[in-house]
Amino acid sequence: MTILVTGATGTVGRHVVRHLLDHRQPVRALTRHPACAALPAGVEVAEGDLTSAAGLEAAFDGGGRARWSPRSGRAAWSGRSCSRCSSWPTP
Repeated sequence: MTILVTGATGTVGRHVVRHLLDHRQPVRALTRHPACAALPAGVEVAEGDLTSAAGLEAAFDGGGRARWSPRSGRAAWSGRSCSRCSSWPTP
């Protein structure tokens, strides 16, 4: 199952991405600026923003779970089920 990482281009998010890759987990990174993301090989980059429900829906296309990084908000998910989200995926 692919894991969507928000804040993947930030300091903590980059460590989360590296941890998941080291444990052979498929990773999709949500970023507002894909061209500038500079993420490791093997990371699928999804353009979007946490404040846009439509952007999050697109990032979740194909299924998956989300890993919320510490500075990420849940604004776009207020009033919605977050059953596809987890606090920390285990390999």
